[in-house]
Amino acid sequence: MRKGWKLVAESADNQAFGTDEIGDAILPALEEDCRGEISPEFFGSLRKICGDQETLLFKHDVTPSLEGLRNAAGAGLARAVLNYALQQAARGDSAKDIPESALKDALIDRAARGARQVEEHYCRESTTPRANRVRERIEQAIGSADIGGVARRILDPEAKLETQAPRRKGLDDGVKL
Repeated sequence: MRKGWKLVAESADNQAFGTDEIGDAILPALEEDCRGEISPEFFGSLRKICGDQETLLFKHDVTPSLEGLRNAAGAGLARAVLNYALQQAARGDSAKDIPESALKDALIDRAARGARQVEEHYCRESTTPRANRVRERIEQAIGSADIGGVARRILDPEAKLETQAPRRKGLDDGVKL
């Protein structure tokens, strides 16, 4: 597990952390996954293909242009983003919305995979009921996390990516009552 997902697992295993705090740990873990797996050039090409479509008077199908990104996508998270973008283009979604929507869907998939990875780790190292409880807490946090905000931040070339979950440092930052 990557460092970000270890923090998610620790937060989900600790009953003192609420769903929103687990969600706060999930967002940097997803950003870390994106930074490690998807090149900025891929995102630049995806934004350019979809952005160029918006400036045209007569719209055309972006699917062939997106198919051209297969080699740049490689495997993993970038391939998932590309597959979602192709699905949305085939449905006729607006080209300007495709990059953010495709990345959001891919991040949701990655978050679900992360939850299953944490569950598998806890099954090996602990008990099955504990593993199920941790996975359920992570899934609840995924449902309430602002994954769309993460997608917008990742696609923004000027945005600074979050590297870790916010830490609590003072007495006022303690457990919520």
